[in-house]
Amino acid sequence: MSEPTWLVLRCHHCGQCSGHRFQKGRCPHCGQPITRETELVKQVPSSADLHIEVALANTPEALRDELKSRLVAQNLNSSESETPSARRVFQSLRDLANTTGMLSRNDVESILKKKGLDMPVEAVMEQAENEGLVLRTADGHWMFLE
Repeated sequence: MSEPTWLVLRCHHCGQCSGHRFQKGRCPHCGQPITRETELVKQVPSSADLHIEVALANTPEALRDELKSRLVAQNLNSSESETPSARRVFQSLRDLANTTGMLSRNDVESILKKKGLDMPVEAVMEQAENEGLVLRTADGHWMFLE
């Protein structure tokens, strides 16, 4: 599912930029209404990009290049170090399951290793069972439920 676009808007009253989904509401800095006449500085596809663009728009021109390089580097580092969510792990397991929807202990171990997670297979699959995603068919084998 794609994330809706974000707008970087500059308040005509205080000159500060902020992020919004739509060109309406109020400026979070001064409280003035945002109207169709409010300057649209940029449209961005994600909230991570919005964070960077609003910070850059509110920074003096002389400092923008340095700030941009630092923000981009920080954003890359944080996304690399994020632990995959349980939902993503389960989706990867579902993708790996063969046409019958079956998974083995080795399948789960390979996904966990690939994701860089040091977790016991039993703990992961027990969570999947508790959430009603899989059914244990034998020791070390599970079937995805639809």
